[in-house]
Amino acid sequence: MRLARLTLLAAAPALVVGLTACGHSSDSAKSTTTATTKSTSAAGSATTAPGPPPVVPTRSPNPTRPPAPTPSPADVNCGPVTGANGGSADVIAYSNQAGIPGCTEAVTVASDYVNATRTGDAAQVDGWTCEPQPDTDVPHICFKDGFQLGLRGTAAPNPPAPPTTTPPPTTSPAPVGDASCGTVTDAGGGIRTVVAVGTPAGRVGCTEAINVATQYVQTVSDTDVASIDGWSCNAQPDTAIPSICAKDGLLINLLAH
Repeated sequence: MRLARLTLLAAAPALVVGLTACGHSSDSAKSTTTATTKSTSAAGSATTAPGPPPVVPTRSPNPTRPPAPTPSPADVNCGPVTGANGGSADVIAYSNQAGIPGCTEAVTVASDYVNATRTGDAAQVDGWTCEPQPDTDVPHICFKDGFQLGLRGTAAPNPPAPPTTTPPPTTSPAPVGDASCGTVTDAGGGIRTVVAVGTPAGRVGCTEAINVATQYVQTVSDTDVASIDGWSCNAQPDTAIPSICAKDGLLINLLAH
């Protein structure tokens, strides 16, 4: 029995050491697990974090209108031209990636552009496209194959004349001649010749003229003025045409026979 107790005491330190080692191993595993969890959590956070906003493409420039020329110290002033409007402008050959237009061609194109009648739209001039632009300093530009030139000043083409409406020609109506409509007999037995007179208002028909004249000359009245069917008839101091009737610019003469 004594021998067995000694054996157990001798083995006790080894058991303590083993338990201690097991304790350290558990803590180490716990630390490793915690680190792994943190690493996984960090990785998950990096994956779910919002990225930068998407890039929205900008609108491409109008293909028929190039960007406005950017002034450069390398630009060349090729000299002035005079436009059809009487204004003057310097021809500027702009420097860009395509190069610098030659002054001879630049001046020729600019001169041909401003010495013509053009609308405000783009125009083809000597193989170049020239057009107005919203720039008070350089209000006109021309471009071709990447080359650009501008007109710095007031020279410009003549605008088209405004449309005009030509009124139809005013023609005076052909003058209407007189018409002799026959004779009527007055209340005293005298003969009167009835004439439908041509006037700017026209000419009364003979049938109406005879009817009016007949009623007038056959009416016995103490006055020389009478109203017959809307006509105003009266005597007048004229031995050739002693009586007339008038209505709305029309005229009937009653001649002495």
